[in-house]
Amino acid sequence: MSQSLPALLFFIPFVAALVVTALAPFAPRAARPLGIVALLGSTLAAVVGWQRVLSDGTLRTSLGGWAAPLGIELALDPLSALMAVLVLGTASIVLAATGACLREEFAGREPFFVALALLLVAGLTGIVVTGDLFNLFVHLEVASLSAYALVAAGDRGAPRAGLRYLLIGSFGASLFLAGIGFIYGGTGTLNMADVAERIGSADPRLVRVGGLLMVTGLAVKMGLYPLHLWMPSAYARGPISSAALMAPLVTKVSAYALLRVLFWTFGLGLAVGDLPLAEATAWLGAAAVVAGGAMAFVQTDLRRLLAYSSVGQIGIVALGIGLADVPGLTGAVLHITSDAIVKAALFLAAGTVALRLGITEVAELHRLRGRAPITSAVLAIGGLSLVGIPPLAGFFGKWYVLNAALAEGRWAFVAALVFGSLASIGYVFRMIERLYFVPSPLVADDPSHEGRGGLVLASALFIVATIALGLGNAWLVEYAVVPALPMAVLP
Repeated sequence: MSQSLPALLFFIPFVAALVVTALAPFAPRAARPLGIVALLGSTLAAVVGWQRVLSDGTLRTSLGGWAAPLGIELALDPLSALMAVLVLGTASIVLAATGACLREEFAGREPFFVALALLLVAGLTGIVVTGDLFNLFVHLEVASLSAYALVAAGDRGAPRAGLRYLLIGSFGASLFLAGIGFIYGGTGTLNMADVAERIGSADPRLVRVGGLLMVTGLAVKMGLYPLHLWMPSAYARGPISSAALMAPLVTKVSAYALLRVLFWTFGLGLAVGDLPLAEATAWLGAAAVVAGGAMAFVQTDLRRLLAYSSVGQIGIVALGIGLADVPGLTGAVLHITSDAIVKAALFLAAGTVALRLGITEVAELHRLRGRAPITSAVLAIGGLSLVGIPPLAGFFGKWYVLNAALAEGRWAFVAALVFGSLASIGYVFRMIERLYFVPSPLVADDPSHEGRGGLVLASALFIVATIALGLGNAWLVEYAVVPALPMAVLP
């Protein structure tokens, strides 16, 4: 049974998506409960798998009875198990919280959203557990196609945002697939572990071109500056329900895929030495920290501000990956985890105020003052986590990456992190000023404007998780993050 866990994590949401689609004409109201049950079951399986991996080591299974490297191998190791819990747990809460939101945005089409959400989660989980490069591409596209549709399903500017996402995402996928072709041509295999063994003796020209194409393709998928152009409109113009599900997970799982390809496929020697892939990733990450922070600083639309902040935060992850040492990679994994949870809280809160009061601009947040204390606190605490205020979870990832840059004397990276932090102070304190220090125009007999119960509860739960992860940071690093690092970088 344990050996089947990697496959179950993907198959449960995938089969549930098919069942929801089949039942949609007959029992549309059953779609969301079925989706929630499927995701909760997958989350439970992921937690069990994580515990087994930490106690017994990596779990492996081969699809169709064909052993690797000929067959497709699924594997659950400490890093993929951590990511699986993050993806499935976050998706479960978001889907459970967005019921009222779905009825408003997808009236009569709820099964459509649920099926696409389940396919998106199945694709993301497949990326996490696969040990095969082509299968990674397939899951990447399953997730991407679902995401394109989830964005385009909204009104007003959503179809255009979805089309832009489709065009740019397809460009990234094409580069990644071409890169896989070059690597296959050089090594004759697609299994990641097998590629890692053979790549040292492969034609260096094929390896060099393949590595460059694969990293560029994944950089598009994770919205790494200057390849981020799909992200702001997708998260700001797409449906609130879609953004709340995608913003915490899509770019983070793509960053995981980059981490996996660089250090488990190419290996530390090539990624850092012969091929400057890690160095290029670090510079792109530093540029993203600066550009994302600056662009978020000048935004007036709340969801667009959060989207650009995601560009900066994913830059911190990329910078940590590119530094390629224990502190840098620890910071990258920590920041993937913390930013996913914080972004879930913030996008749910942004959706709450948009649905309840029609507030979409940062300048209008003063209308919440005294009337939506929970939502205001979620926006404020989540924003402080983006800044990196201790003991919130967002502080520790940034701190580890900063320490890695300082230890290596990479002053340009230190400067980028400082600039990004100052920019985040600017846009977050602009939010806090409107929330707590600008008088509200509403009258006193209008007592409360807290939004939908599920959205408010879920966003508060994610904020509690942000605080808990920060307070339990030492435990998280010792028992979850360090065991998840590539063995090649461990002392």
